[in-house]
Amino acid sequence: MTIAPLSPQAGTLTSYEPRVADHVIADEATFIREMLEFRKRVLAGKETQNDHQLVTAWLAQCSTTGSVETVKTYHRHIERFRLFIRRWEEQPLQEQTDERLLTPGDPEAIEAFAAALRAEVKDGRLSPSTYNVCVAAVSSFYKWCSQPTRRGFTGVPLSPVPSGLQLKKQVRKAKALSHEQLHSVLHGARQCRDSASAGRDALIIRLVYLLGTRATETISLRWDDILQLESGPAIHVRAETAKGKKERFISINAAVLELLDQLKGAQPASEWLLPNLRRPDRHISRQGIWKICSRAGKQAGVKFWTHCARHTHATHAYAATHDPKLIQSTLGHSDISTTMELYVDETAGDSSTKHLTGA
Repeated sequence: MTIAPLSPQAGTLTSYEPRVADHVIADEATFIREMLEFRKRVLAGKETQNDHQLVTAWLAQCSTTGSVETVKTYHRHIERFRLFIRRWEEQPLQEQTDERLLTPGDPEAIEAFAAALRAEVKDGRLSPSTYNVCVAAVSSFYKWCSQPTRRGFTGVPLSPVPSGLQLKKQVRKAKALSHEQLHSVLHGARQCRDSASAGRDALIIRLVYLLGTRATETISLRWDDILQLESGPAIHVRAETAKGKKERFISINAAVLELLDQLKGAQPASEWLLPNLRRPDRHISRQGIWKICSRAGKQAGVKFWTHCARHTHATHAYAATHDPKLIQSTLGHSDISTTMELYVDETAGDSSTKHLTGA
């Protein structure tokens, strides 16, 4: 007889898979009795889910905000860990049917995995931040598995992840471009021979700079996200695309509206503000907009990417307004310290002294 493991959420039997069928259930009463016996074994920790089932269930809940990017990142890192465990256990590198190598969890193997990652950091093949996210993914998985309500079907009574694996977080602030460098990037975008849509590329870079939106927020904008509010025209950053699921409205002026008109005329008709040129029914990808920025920066001889445009927006806007709350609201930061410490650069040639008129 074959009965699937308990559902992690409901605690009830949900589906059935072939396993070991050494007899045939003759009637409904026998089936129910067998099913109840199986449930007892699960609750006693004698029946556990395989690695694939555990990882799939965990990924469905690993992001509290439902971020698709978080799920993709955690999936990539947990698969990296699984590959290491197969090597550690001297098993085939390809996932095997009913594989059960993650439970109950080997602290020594986890420490060895972290040590291997630290070696990559030391060699410059892995950034400290990527290392920390990878370790966090493994820790999150085992913390999820070892919750009291899940121990019976996961087979993980306590998290086996050793403490102190995280590296000290490096606060790295992207360098904002000067106005001159930004103009060079825009010129580089228009003159780039490697792009089939150089004019449109320059318009996109200007839009990213003027809005200060994140890459995911930018590529997810639709034309119907341009609204007319009582206070004037605005861009609606929807909750499902915003970091932290917090919607916001970015007020725009005539210059941005004119830019949007130019952008509409430089690309195929689509519901998306930035459609994929080959598939206008889809929006441009994160990688696509990154390539546009990177290519223009290379042409101008400066390092430039999507998030650099956001930092440049913050620095230039603060120099013009000296209003940190306004910039925080536009960028969508929950904490103003993030805005001021990580996004706003000191303005060269300026000081608080120069803004005083005297006593």
